[in-house]
Amino acid sequence: MPQEKQKNKKPPTLKKILRGVGLVLLCFFLILALIFHAPWKVTVLLLIILLAYTTQPKPARKWFELSAAAVVLALIIWVFLPNDNEGWRPYTFDKELAALEAKYKIPDPENAADVYYWLLEYYDPRKFKLTFLPARERVFVLSQPWSSREHPILTEWLQDHAKTISSLPKACNIKPCRFPANIKLRTTDKLEIYRNQALKSWAVLLLLAGNNDRGEGRLDQALAKYLFALQIADHLDQQKQTNEILLGFSIEVVVLPPLNRFVIETNPSENQLRLVSDSLKNLKNNWCSDFSKCLEYDKLFVKNAFCCVAYQTNPQGSVRLSRNLTEAIFRRRLRTQTYWQRKSMKAYTIAAWFFLPSAPQKAVEMIDKIFEDANDLTEPDFPWGEENLRSLPRFQLNCRYLVESMTNRSTRLYPPFHDVYLKRLVQRRGARLLTAIKSYNITNGRWPENLKPIKSAAPPEAFIDPLNGGPFVYKLTDDGFELYSKGKNNIDDGGKREREGPDDLPIWPIPVRKPENNLEYTHVEQ
Repeated sequence: MPQEKQKNKKPPTLKKILRGVGLVLLCFFLILALIFHAPWKVTVLLLIILLAYTTQPKPARKWFELSAAAVVLALIIWVFLPNDNEGWRPYTFDKELAALEAKYKIPDPENAADVYYWLLEYYDPRKFKLTFLPARERVFVLSQPWSSREHPILTEWLQDHAKTISSLPKACNIKPCRFPANIKLRTTDKLEIYRNQALKSWAVLLLLAGNNDRGEGRLDQALAKYLFALQIADHLDQQKQTNEILLGFSIEVVVLPPLNRFVIETNPSENQLRLVSDSLKNLKNNWCSDFSKCLEYDKLFVKNAFCCVAYQTNPQGSVRLSRNLTEAIFRRRLRTQTYWQRKSMKAYTIAAWFFLPSAPQKAVEMIDKIFEDANDLTEPDFPWGEENLRSLPRFQLNCRYLVESMTNRSTRLYPPFHDVYLKRLVQRRGARLLTAIKSYNITNGRWPENLKPIKSAAPPEAFIDPLNGGPFVYKLTDDGFELYSKGKNNIDDGGKREREGPDDLPIWPIPVRKPENNLEYTHVEQ
């Protein structure tokens, strides 16, 4: 009898095999959803499908399949319906940005940005390239005095920019500067696109003119141009976004060495030394307050970047999931979209409904919470070791992972930003010490044996190395003196490690730049 039953037993049909494979895959996806914290909508949908095919009888399963097919058909019809985009635009944080801008606003007559914007109207980036000079000569003229006889073509180039050179002091003589912040993913404003590039080009222009003045003995004019170029760096340092502060630091890297050479290698008058000292004194930075302001803008940028892509709003204040990702980022490309591209972007909204929060406020709460950890970085005694810094987020199948990954693109730059910040502080304090050392040399006819005789000529913080909290290293040599920082490791390696590694940081003598590392100072990537 059992043998007869086995003979009558039919082999499994293809339908049963596919059903079994489907159930296995459903269980697998459900386990993945639980492990990687998928959104509850996805988990519930998988669970409903699994229960429908395991606990319900065949008639009920057919009704379930019909219902699912009806929902899918309705969604397909919705995708192909005419787009209702009238009045809808990407969700942005314009009011929050306006409030933040008002917090740091500078009255127009007292704002150097007004003069810069006037100059930007006539700015042409193609005219500020130094490609007509070989790399080695380019490095020389940016770091050393030179004469018109040695570089006649460069002299003609400077004469072509004489109007700009004569106009820049109008902006540089105004100490406060505040540019409007930009938190958009992409800007089409020409003034915004070229602003940072123009500021660096103008600083290089003043530096080249100053080196030419010094090479031909016009010391007062040379010093004025150095200090104007340094003021452009200070104007960028006053901004509240990390990219602009870093640009200001990059200008200081180029301007401070020629200024230090002017102080040590020439015989500056008492008035000239006072001008240098006053300009360096104006370069005021405090990590806690500066970085706190940067965090405000970085957090608003992440909120804007995420929500303008994920959501749309209309004049009535209604909010919906974005129907067009391209519109949020590349508005100019809307007209080139094909019919099927527009429909695929609308279909994206269906998938986004499962993964994105239903309202921007929930995404904002996630971003606020993530940035709470970054507030610890503003503390002056924060331990900047690798183990104390935020690591990459653990992979998850949800919106939080997306937000954390986007936020991490900003926060992972904070440690190198802090490192650059301290190194620029080293150079500024070193420049102030050089001014005091030169003043002592002029008065006494010799270099001081140590830094004690100039204690009253510079503020107490100028003698503290910000990289390690200790003193700077000052040593007399056969032909002058050496001044350098011992670096983060606080180990005196004789000032040689900067040529081999990143620890010691020389202030004087200034190391010679290699041409391959400084090919084009006037180019700033947007």
